[in-house]
Formats: sequence, C-alpha cells, structure tokens
Amino acid sequence: MLISFTLESSGNHIVGGELQMNKTGSVNTFEIRLVQFWDANNLVIPGPTNGGNRDEEADIYFYQKSNNKLMGTMTLRYRSSESIAFQNKACATSRSLSVSAGIYTGTITLNSSEYVDPGGYYITWERCCRNADINNIKTPGDNGMVFYLEFPPLSLPNSSPAFVIPNGQYICANRPFTMKMSASDADGDELRYSLVDPMRGNTTPGEPFLTSAIASPYPLVTWETGISIANVIPGPSPLRISNSGELTVTAGSIGLYVFAVQVEEFRNGKRIGLIRRDFQLLVIDCNDDQPAQPVIMHNDLPAAEITFCPESPVQLVTETSQDWSYQWQLNGLNIPGATGSTIMVKDSGTYSVIKSYTKKCSRDTTSQLVRAAFAKPIEAIISADRDILCAGKTMMMRANGGSLASGQQLTWARNNLAIANENATMEIAEAGTYTLTITNENVGCKGVDTLTIGKEELRVSLPARKGMLEGSRTTLSPVLLPPDGNHSYLWSPAYGLVSDPTQKEAIVAPFTDTTYTLTVTTENGCIYEAATEVYVIDKMHIPTAFSPNHDGQNDTFEIFNGKDQIVEVRIYNRWGALIFMSSGYPTPWNGTYKEEPVPAGSYPYVIKTAEMDLTGTVLLLK
Repeated sequence: MLISFTLESSGNHIVGGELQMNKTGSVNTFEIRLVQFWDANNLVIPGPTNGGNRDEEADIYFYQKSNNKLMGTMTLRYRSSESIAFQNKACATSRSLSVSAGIYTGTITLNSSEYVDPGGYYITWERCCRNADINNIKTPGDNGMVFYLEFPPLSLPNSSPAFVIPNGQYICANRPFTMKMSASDADGDELRYSLVDPMRGNTTPGEPFLTSAIASPYPLVTWETGISIANVIPGPSPLRISNSGELTVTAGSIGLYVFAVQVEEFRNGKRIGLIRRDFQLLVIDCNDDQPAQPVIMHNDLPAAEITFCPESPVQLVTETSQDWSYQWQLNGLNIPGATGSTIMVKDSGTYSVIKSYTKKCSRDTTSQLVRAAFAKPIEAIISADRDILCAGKTMMMRANGGSLASGQQLTWARNNLAIANENATMEIAEAGTYTLTITNENVGCKGVDTLTIGKEELRVSLPARKGMLEGSRTTLSPVLLPPDGNHSYLWSPAYGLVSDPTQKEAIVAPFTDTTYTLTVTTENGCIYEAATEVYVIDKMHIPTAFSPNHDGQNDTFEIFNGKDQIVEVRIYNRWGALIFMSSGYPTPWNGTYKEEPVPAGSYPYVIKTAEMDLTGTVLLLK
C-alpha cells in the first residue's frame, strides 16, 4: 500500500518565540532552548497521512560577533508543549484565539579554547513564514523570522535571561492595556528592556528553512507606512516597555501587530549578552459591557493582605455564578488551570482574579490586589542538660529556653508517641527521640524540632567488705561493665590511701576500719559510685612449738587472732603426706593423725587467708 501526504512547510502557525542558553552542571556545557508560540488554529501536528507544520527539530547556528565566523551548529528536538490560558475565555472562543508554547531543547559542550573572543558570540534560528494577517508590516506572509541571542566568551560563565511565559491576552481598542514581558536572570545580572525591529531574516516561502548558514546582519521587517519602532501598535498611547519589562499601550486601531522585545544583560556596567522575543498581539473592538469588579474574600472578609504558612495553604474566594468566568493571576501572570471562583494559595506574591462573562465577549475586569506573604517561621528549639541520660537519673528538657510566646501552644512526643505534657519544661527519665511541635493558634503555622537522647549504662562494683592484717596494705580493684571507656576516677577519703586517688585501683593501709568510695565520671558527665568497707584484723600469732602431753599447758597447735582470718589450715609430715586439714580453724590440731599420736618432730603447715598463704613448721614436743 502506498501512502502519500503533503508536507506543510509554512510557519504561519508560529506567532513568536525566543532562544535561551542555560548553564548545566558540567563545565562549558549548556542547554539550548527554543521556545515557539503557536496559533493552534494554523498548527498542523504531523501524523501518518500528513507531514504537518510543527517542526520535529530545529537547526541552530553559532557565530563569532567580531567577524561573523561560523563556530558550529546543533539540532534541537521537539520536547513538549503547553497551552497558554486566556483570561477572557468567551472572547478567546468567539475570536478563535488559541495559543500554546512549544519547547525544543538540546545540550552542547563548547570548546573553551575556541570561545575566547572578548567581543562574544551569537546564536540564531530562522524560519518562514509569518502570519499573513499581520497589519503593521508589509507583505507579512512572505516574511520569515529570526530568533537571536548573544552570549559572552566562556571565561565569563553565564546563563542567558529567560522571559516569563506570557499570558493569553488581547488588546481592547481605546482601552489602557498592560502585559508582563519581563525576564529573570539566574546570575543576578542587570537587565535593560527595549522595543526593537523584528528580524525577517533570509528565509522565503520557497525556502522556509535555511539550507546553509547565513551570518548577521539579518534583514529587518519593513514597517507599513506611518509605522515605526516608536508606534509599533499605534494609538493614543503607543506600545512602550518599562524598565521592569511591562508592556503598556492604548491602541487606536484593531488588527494584529508584531513587535520584538530586547533584553540586554549587563554585569559590572558592561553588556555581556542579550535575548530577543518576537511576539504578536491582537487588538479587537471590545464590547463596553463590563462586569462589576470581583471582590476577593478570605475568612468571609475582603482581603488585601494575608499571611499563611507554607505547610498550611489558605483559600481565596470570590462570588460564584454561571454567568461569570475567572482567571486567577499571580504577580500579573495567569495561573494555569486556576479558572474557578476559589484558589488555594500556596506561594507568596500578589494575587488577583480576572472576571469576564461566560457567554458573551465583552470587557473583563480585575479584582483588587491581594498580597500574600509567608508568616514568620515559628521558632522551635529543644534544649536539654545534655544529650546523654545517665542511668538511674533524670534531666530537664526545655522548649525555646523554657518559655513560649503569647498565642503559642506546644506538644511533646517521644518516638512519635504523644506525651501528656503541655509545659515548656519537662523532666525526662527515658532515652529516645523527642519531638517538639509549636503551633500558632492564629495563623496555624508550626515549628518543629527533634532531639535524640541516648542512655548511658555503667555498672561499678566493689566487694561489700574486705579485711586486711594490721600493719599491711591491700588493693581495691573495681569491676566496670562495660569495661572500656574514657573515665575519670576519684577515691575517698584520703585517710589510709597510699596510691594516687585518681587511679582506677586503690592501695590502702588504714589502721582502723574504713569505708572507701570510688567515684567514676564518664566523658558524658555521668557519675557512678561504689564503696567497700576495709576492716583491720589483728596479726595472727602462730606458735613455733607445742607439747600434746595432756598436762593442760600448750597441748594444741593454737593460732591466736586467727578465727576471722583463716580460710584453711593444712599440716604435713616430713614426707609431705597431709595429716591434718581444717576449713577455718574452729578446733586446734592436737598432734594426732587418725586419732593416734604422731611422733615428735617438725611438721610443715600452710595457713590460707583471704590475702595470702602463710607457710612454716611447728615443732611437736613430747
């Protein structure tokens, strides 16, 4: 099957546009953007049986300004489009006004060694032809258009200014008209606005696309008799543009008018670049019937200034009726889709609403301006004694230093569970993530802060009691769990303390019973204590001999002052055989083994105490 179609090459659907050049995150890499404004009545989208006139790609040319040298080319691809809302839908419908913006983009990396000319460079795109209905230039249907942009050498990093997307508007003859045609600049450079002659370029109806690069200068449009840049749209007050990019005009004649806005970019007083927007506006004879001015209300009262919180949008309303259509604006620009009698305000700025008839084309009217600003953020700051909770202790947590401003309320939560406390101070005994929320009962704003409190667990233990022989010394060794940590230590009292009191272990030699306390301070400031009683035991008196002859004198191996000290006693014969053993020493050895007297002689012994083993021999006499 052979399918044939006709290629629609005419560009009469293009009613304006511009070029943009934006830095990306990579060095010397830029996104080039072509914006076209389309008259949907003349737009033909390519399909299976027709070529259409919506270009799927666009060729862009780079030149050096000083000598018009061609530096390079690139091809942009069609990406997307969006409709431009008309604030008076009845008139737009009756006049078949339908405009959209088409976006073409591409990315290019420029050679830093080539783009060094201090005079800068320019980019162009050319296309034919313009709408044949334009009234202020000669033979408009044979005129092409040139979109033009200048940029500095790469040694001066820069993004071009960017025009705002315009409102869908038309001009009522003999009525004052204003329209935003401003731009913003990502680099913060100074912008200067002017009206300039549109370029017609080098394309023709026979060659609507350039087949080879053609450098500046580009032919300009030829104005109709009596028209010049001073009165592009003639009338009692011809078209002008302010220093802020606002167009004003009181047009005297109906018709379709083309013009160009130029934005020059200055840095430190020197011009570094410019952009141009080619555009058309329609002047119509509007019906003098005009709706009453709409009134914007907030909370059932006329609004002039409102404050709100970013997290709590507010609603603006105006009267509702089937007879009225609305278009809300923010900072003078139509808000896409905001065509009802209410709007939720989420951004700061100046709001207004355009009111027009639903079923007839007539003049529209604008409401008063409502300035919407974000309320002052609510301060919410949690402070605590520290961010670590010591085991077994509590600490204080404070909201905004412990006091709230008038009209504020607060809530506390731990690990996302509400705490029944509405005070600005709170005593806590548990670790976790604490959340403070402060609200302003008048505006509904919230301030939120969180603080995570950890918990430190350290166990310090010492024996409850420890004995030591009179005149000796003993070591106190605490057990810490966990064992490691950058802690500081302090033993007290100083009495009987032989070692450095700031060491982990203490050596003590008291002469009387003394309780020693160890204080451990962690690097988090937590304090733990443990104590032990050191009691002093009289020295044991171990006899060197005894005579078990039953004369009532020195009949047993009696150890004096050993009752509270002796853990175990072992006695051996001369061949090393154990002949006596006792846990403790409740009954002294009487010189027998298996109830039979042992021979006279020397008998080795081992006396175990909690501190040491005492060894020696005792002489058994007959």
